[in-house]
Amino acid sequence: MSASIYSDKNNVPDQIMLYHDLRDSRNHFDEIKNFIINQYGEISPEWKHYGKNSGWLLKMINHKRNVMFVVPCHGYFKVAFTFGDKASQAIFNSSVPKSIKDLLAGAKKHVEGRTIQFEVKSKSDCLAVQSLIQFKLNK
Repeated sequence: MSASIYSDKNNVPDQIMLYHDLRDSRNHFDEIKNFIINQYGEISPEWKHYGKNSGWLLKMINHKRNVMFVVPCHGYFKVAFTFGDKASQAIFNSSVPKSIKDLLAGAKKHVEGRTIQFEVKSKSDCLAVQSLIQFKLNK
């Protein structure tokens, strides 16, 4: 996973820092967060430091289930998902954008599944994230 803008292990990020640094893309972040809450109930965001190379990532959890990671960047954010075989196959057979399918097809397969990461900078990116959340939480 690529690095977060928050790298200092001793300085845990908070929502104020995140909103300031995401700038206009915080609307996309809120839309995704609200989508999870409205469709699946509770969401428990949890900041985790994964070392010097990754820094602080925001782990989004729904009912004890890891949904995705948010990688804060200056003015935007990235999301990272891991999908098992069933969810991956469902994504390949869906109307998810080809760019997402290509990322998934090219992802190395691990025991826990295939991990993809992409930037969220537009409404269409936000909609793609919402589709992937459905595959993650409905499978």
